[in-house]
Amino acid sequence: MKRFFKRPAGVLLLFGGLLASQAGVAGDGYFPYGTGAKSKAMAGAGMAMPEDAISIVNNPAVAAFLGNKMYVGLSTFLPRRNFTTFLEGSKGENDTFTFDVVDIDSDKNVYFLPEVARTRELENGSVFAWAFYMRSGIGTALKGGAATFDPDGDGPQGIVTLPGIYGDGTVSLDLSQAYIDITWAKKWGKNTAFGVSAVLAAQSLKVKGAGGLAKYTETFAASGGTESPTRLSGNGRDVNYGAGLKVGLHHLFGEHFSFGIMYQSEIRMGSSDKYADLLAGGGSLDIPSWLRMGVTWHPIDRFSFSIDAQRIFYSKIDAFGNSFTNIYDCPASGRGGSDLSRCLGGTNGPGFAWKDVPVYNFGASWDVNDKWVIRAGMSISNQPTPNPENFLNAMLIGLTEAHYTAGFTRKLNNGHDLSFSFAYAEEESIEDFNQLDPMQLVLLTNDEFDFQVSYSWGD
Repeated sequence: MKRFFKRPAGVLLLFGGLLASQAGVAGDGYFPYGTGAKSKAMAGAGMAMPEDAISIVNNPAVAAFLGNKMYVGLSTFLPRRNFTTFLEGSKGENDTFTFDVVDIDSDKNVYFLPEVARTRELENGSVFAWAFYMRSGIGTALKGGAATFDPDGDGPQGIVTLPGIYGDGTVSLDLSQAYIDITWAKKWGKNTAFGVSAVLAAQSLKVKGAGGLAKYTETFAASGGTESPTRLSGNGRDVNYGAGLKVGLHHLFGEHFSFGIMYQSEIRMGSSDKYADLLAGGGSLDIPSWLRMGVTWHPIDRFSFSIDAQRIFYSKIDAFGNSFTNIYDCPASGRGGSDLSRCLGGTNGPGFAWKDVPVYNFGASWDVNDKWVIRAGMSISNQPTPNPENFLNAMLIGLTEAHYTAGFTRKLNNGHDLSFSFAYAEEESIEDFNQLDPMQLVLLTNDEFDFQVSYSWGD
């Protein structure tokens, strides 16, 4: 097993095999609140206090301070997401889209996330490292309900009531991402290191139950209602690949302070051809850029306190950042609009309206004795989804803001570490009028639990 994990080919095999599984992550939008059991136990803080090989995900420069290390971990993520509507609304009259009055819990509520990482010192004093990890899985499976609407606008069909909240059966969105970081790092002098990672990403998207939104697509509107979209929903799993760059710096200020900073570029993932009628920009769903920095204070040998701050730039990605209200300018919306580019799938089409997310992580670590280390932390962020953006976000409910965490490490007699972390993200919600029926209220709700276990060793 150790020989397998020492080889980059081993993680490449995992990369392909695990992408097909459902992945999930508790966090800020779809970014995690932490990476690795030790970091998660401190609510994601500690990027300036590297302990395991998986720390290179937060900052590639720390590889230069880790030596030869191996890490394996598995997280169990349990989100609870709910879609509730109040008031019967306009029942499809006057070009409205009315949900049935429902209270539906998402069926997607258990996910497993593996992590594997390795650092290896080279003869020239630099360090080579790699890490495999998974993110996202922010999605829902909403079974039940119904929608009342006119599926062809000015056409002859008239108002209908169809099963599913979008009138096409069970609504399901499954977004999964798998990453490999390939890292090189080297010290400058004794206290400073620079690192760079090539970030390879694979992204899988699968959408079902959105066929009732056909009349709002650019394809339908541009044809005058004669052409139905074929790349809106129910086309199976669409996988795209991309690459980006991550750079980082780590510095020690004497014995008591350390500092780290990292930036990851936006990762271009190409177009999701199977869902080009749903996503803004004809199916483009890139991975946003990410900036993070942190400081750790060691007032005494056995205790440390860490503060990290980060920002995730969701708004730069059209499919995430565009407001769903763009659809009001689409000719098919019945609101007098004439801009085809603002229909679903258009260049300026509706999105999830996610904002940039600032995150602040606070964590502490205490070496109780030579065998046990205990940790605790809290992270605070802003949910990415603003009011009243509820219509499309029923498929992508990610609202958590505050995470409360704890965990421990047991140092084994063979020099290896066994670590555990627990997190609870308190319930958050948004409630506002249905964006396509102002006579109806919609409530989205989300809270989360996360458990992680990891095993690490050096040689």
